[in-house]
Amino acid sequence: MTYKVTVSYDGSYFHGWAKQPSHTTVQQTIEVALNKLLNKKISIYGSGRTDSYVHALNQVFSFSYDRQLMDFDNFVIALNNLLQKSIRIKSIKKVNDKFNARFNAKSKTYIYVINQGEFDLFHNDYFYNYNKKINIRKIKKAAKLLIGKHNFLSFSTSTLNDTIRTINYIKISKKQNNVLIKVNGNGFLRNQVRMIVGSLLDFNEDKKTLDDFKNLLKNPQKGSCITKAPGCGLYLYKVEY
Repeated sequence: MTYKVTVSYDGSYFHGWAKQPSHTTVQQTIEVALNKLLNKKISIYGSGRTDSYVHALNQVFSFSYDRQLMDFDNFVIALNNLLQKSIRIKSIKKVNDKFNARFNAKSKTYIYVINQGEFDLFHNDYFYNYNKKINIRKIKKAAKLLIGKHNFLSFSTSTLNDTIRTINYIKISKKQNNVLIKVNGNGFLRNQVRMIVGSLLDFNEDKKTLDDFKNLLKNPQKGSCITKAPGCGLYLYKVEY
């Protein structure tokens, strides 16, 4: 039996999603709880990795279990009771046994939150305290260049051979003192969204030009955009299948 689970988590407490030998991660923490609840060694497979301090509103993972789970509502409650409050299981359902949370994903949406107002100590782990005015109309011009299918190696620290990805849209909006950058694509490379945001903020400060963005796409070199926004402002918003 294969099960699809949606989970949210506060990345402030973890060194990312993927298991690491000497750090606490989301994947590891959930697996320990599942092993205890089901009295069986369970491995879970996420829709993708998130870095240290990155949050998730709707991360998706799948796992296999040799029995039919009968009461999903009580299962969610029981699993949440075994997890710390920084992780909340939202839903679970049975899916086709061929389902894979990572490889069956059609698109992912991330949201990056930037505080352009005064420094906010009590939300420092939940947005980027940029504390400078952002010219939204201006940075939209640079964001538009990133829409479509490109080699995004310049905006990533990926070691993959295939670094071509498609960004379907980048939406930039303002909510009170916060600027929200929503990015949707068919998949993302390591640090891609954070480096895109960092580059847009460089453009806001005249540290990059539109020609710089064009050259970064035309001449892809690992991490050559240099600037990377902090992980605390990034949220995995949605995974679509």
